[in-house]
Amino acid sequence: MRQFESVDKNVLVRVTTDGTKHEESIPCHCRYNPETDPRSQACGENSDCINRLVQMECNPLTCPCGSHCLNRRFQKRQYAKVRVIDAGRKGFGLQALEDLDTGRFVMEYMGEIVSSGEFRKRARVYQSEGIQHHYFMSIGNNKVIDATRKGCIARFINHSCGPNCVLQKWMVAGAIRMGIFVERPIKRGEEITFDYKFERLAGSEPQLCYCGSPECKGVIGVAKE
Repeated sequence: MRQFESVDKNVLVRVTTDGTKHEESIPCHCRYNPETDPRSQACGENSDCINRLVQMECNPLTCPCGSHCLNRRFQKRQYAKVRVIDAGRKGFGLQALEDLDTGRFVMEYMGEIVSSGEFRKRARVYQSEGIQHHYFMSIGNNKVIDATRKGCIARFINHSCGPNCVLQKWMVAGAIRMGIFVERPIKRGEEITFDYKFERLAGSEPQLCYCGSPECKGVIGVAKE
């Protein structure tokens, strides 16, 4: 396992967040009485929370549900129990240590947030250093998360053509955050995977896929036209 520095939040490298004050403080219209209402009504999965519907976390200072709000999973780091494992030909992987229901937040994908220009420079440097495994994730707005040298264990989640998780982009306190969420029920001991949706440049050598799922395409990603 190549050494990397573990971080518990994204590290901005000569970039800024794109958030505005408006994005940081939109109050939802949820109402919750802990004595009479079901717990999920407090901005939960089956509530009508407008913030949750647009994948934005609530602000604890403005949410009507206050401390009962269930739409602050990134902020509270409500991660699933997982561990890094030897995944054979795939290298390392991430394994669930508990049963996980559909919609469950697994964890945030974190690293250094760099510009698209810095990303291209780093890609060339890593190639010259013989680093074969890249941990880049585009988050839009010409920004990329690079978890190669600084990141969290989400970097070890492998690709699958028939994944059990999905990547989602959320707005949290005005900043874009990337999270891994369960797409279908996961049993304890099962490897956690998601579809990288990787686009490789036309003419470049495709990376073989070893996911082993019935939907396996044989290679990771598609050629970019």
